[in-house]
Amino acid sequence: MNNISLLNSINRGYVSHLQQTSVKTSQIDTSAVTKPVSNNYKSAYVQSFGASQIRTSLSGRDEHAKFNEVSSLVDKRVRKDLQELLKTGKLLSTNSNDNSTTLDNLYKIATTKRVEGLDKKNILEETIKTIKHPFKITQKFGDIPSHLQGQVINEELKSGKQISAMDLDVKSSTCPAASIEFNLAHKMPAEFARMAEGLTSENISVSKKINVNDLSQGLVNTLWMLNEFGTEYKMDDWNTLRVNLKPDRNAIIRARIQNTYKDADERSMLDVLMQSTFMNIGAQNTYDSLVDKRIPKYNDDDSGLIDIEKNFAEELATGKGKVCVTYQKIDDNGKLVGYECEHDETLAHIQNTLNQGDNVIIGYTYCDKDNNVIGGHEITIIGIESDKKGNKYFVCNDTDDGISEPITYPVLELLPKIHHAGIPKSVLVDNVEFIEGWKELIQAYKDMKTQLQIQQPVYYNVAA
Repeated sequence: MNNISLLNSINRGYVSHLQQTSVKTSQIDTSAVTKPVSNNYKSAYVQSFGASQIRTSLSGRDEHAKFNEVSSLVDKRVRKDLQELLKTGKLLSTNSNDNSTTLDNLYKIATTKRVEGLDKKNILEETIKTIKHPFKITQKFGDIPSHLQGQVINEELKSGKQISAMDLDVKSSTCPAASIEFNLAHKMPAEFARMAEGLTSENISVSKKINVNDLSQGLVNTLWMLNEFGTEYKMDDWNTLRVNLKPDRNAIIRARIQNTYKDADERSMLDVLMQSTFMNIGAQNTYDSLVDKRIPKYNDDDSGLIDIEKNFAEELATGKGKVCVTYQKIDDNGKLVGYECEHDETLAHIQNTLNQGDNVIIGYTYCDKDNNVIGGHEITIIGIESDKKGNKYFVCNDTDDGISEPITYPVLELLPKIHHAGIPKSVLVDNVEFIEGWKELIQAYKDMKTQLQIQQPVYYNVAA
């Protein structure tokens, strides 16, 4: 398969969420794949967050003062959640980009100015509740109340963009971004709180220090992608760079509306800002939160992210290197024609990643009876369990299933549907084929850009 065909197959491997929705409800038997995890497993998956050192008691005046300050600003029921975070070690976790604790960042939210239109009490409570129970994260957009729609539409007209009330009624294609958000809250609570603080601050952005050696693609390709994707960065030295992550300009509109008008089962203001940030990274700074669309560069799909884009956003969000592994072979007509490896090897990649204490974000496809890909979706695998008969199940989080708990998918049913996954390079250290595959993806991305530039007409400015 040449590079252009390779990228075309990737683009077809991820189909917009608007197509997914109808497929999920009308053609897929969900009775076997959306069972909430039993109570025996629930606590283990909720409390697993990968902290390197667990502390469950406050130490010194400073931590006590910060805890008391945060406690004084939240409701009684949220104070119980705060206590639970302390008991499980999440509150004093230092698994953040700058080694600050979850408590440090909650305190900063409580004591420093927030961006206009967002209430610090709401921010604190949403941050605490989300870290306590990450499965509440959803990708479902909130509606814009009718009395505000005209104002939003007029503001867009002033900036030269024409939209309608129908454009504002969004179904959501942010499953990759919502999965990244969940992964942060589930595995890196201190970093989740740090991002919550930065994205709700007056800067509406968060800075991250990243070791280039931790990323999967090396210095040269990392810099190429940062430039290509329009991510703000600077190099401290040849091994360290700092990136500045921020949502699209319209995210704050959605966030302010959710601050006041959030209904049950809709995204919180934090969901809005985090998902907008990760979508904006992957969509080369062309994402628009008002209409959930992006400007497509390499295909004709203006929604969602393809796997290489999601992988890049995930790396910057977590600071951890992930190799973008494509498991399905999809031809130029969008038909599933085979696999890059045996399913047992795919399962081993996932199991070994879980054994390292990490989750696995996967993209899976729906096919019709003739193996034509007709939809796709991103979910997060957080564990594998077996029943008494020895049948294996993936324990997963789905940000679009309306269930705020882990769910199970039979391994034998889900494995053939997995199109791609972000796998740590260490898991693939002895598998050159998959590591080199990541380089092929980047080269395909570059070749596609070159081809598009060649196809663009050239206009000359001739003086009269």
